[in-house]
Amino acid sequence: MSDSEVRGAGAEDRGLMVLAARRYYVDDVSKVRIAEELGVSRFKVARLLEHAKATGVVTITIHADGLQDPALGVALREHLGLTSVTVVETSGDPDAVRHQVGEAAAQVLGATLREGEVLGLAWGRTLTAMSAALPPLPRVDVVQLTGAIGTDLDESPVEIVRRVALRSGGTARPIFAPLVVDDARTADALRRQPDVAAALRMFDSVTTAVVSVGSWEPPDSQLLRTISDAERTSLLEAGVRAEVASLLVSDSGDLVAPHFQDRCVTIEFAQMRAIPRIVAAAGGAQKAQAVAAIVRAGLCTELVTDRALAEALLALPRVAPVEGGDAGASS
Repeated sequence: MSDSEVRGAGAEDRGLMVLAARRYYVDDVSKVRIAEELGVSRFKVARLLEHAKATGVVTITIHADGLQDPALGVALREHLGLTSVTVVETSGDPDAVRHQVGEAAAQVLGATLREGEVLGLAWGRTLTAMSAALPPLPRVDVVQLTGAIGTDLDESPVEIVRRVALRSGGTARPIFAPLVVDDARTADALRRQPDVAAALRMFDSVTTAVVSVGSWEPPDSQLLRTISDAERTSLLEAGVRAEVASLLVSDSGDLVAPHFQDRCVTIEFAQMRAIPRIVAAAGGAQKAQAVAAIVRAGLCTELVTDRALAEALLALPRVAPVEGGDAGASS
């Protein structure tokens, strides 16, 4: 039965094709038995099934959400020069992808954290999903790396730290302060508050940090929505490509507009880069340039991502993370 024969087949042949497909794919009946039932050869049954797929009578969907692709992870790890990359299959809208990447990050963290570590957490919707999916963790202390942004309590970094500390049984050091304020003087006063200062003192002891990645161009960042249009334009003109914990970096991995950090209650650029292990969780091809930028900046040693972003990163030039103190600051 050729393609033209199928297209021109009458109702009887099309009916045979549908019957054969239903018995084989739905009822799990063998081709030999189907041939006996329909009174045709098993070779014709095979052709009927083949053309059922070719003509759209049968469509097959593989639900692989959450499954890892180790080979793609190895290729991307070598491409980016990272210590580890986990790539998972995802599907659905951006919110669904964030949840699936967050769940994968939760599994990575659960399998690799060691008792006695100090875990630093930034903020973001992917980290919110991660915190909700965590398995029981070894006892670790948890510190918030930035002040809070927005008004959604479920996505607040304070709530993320609380959830993770509950899973580990360790102490939690939240920062009850906004991330961005109007001027450096106010930010400095907040940093001197006893509770905030206690959290900031822990930054140099962080052994593992987990961060999300904000893309400024193309725009996919919650921080972008919290600043004025004029400031956004100014920072983009200064070359901001990505942000991690409100640290703004260019395509080359340099810190951009350090004066902006003067208004933020957050970990400093040098402190973040000194953390031995920084796990970035991000999904979606639109974040490829942003992830490449934070890798060059030394703000990522491991990546948890989805296939779309992994393939987009592999399509970019090979990335070499900065060494030591090579990343600079630009105004």
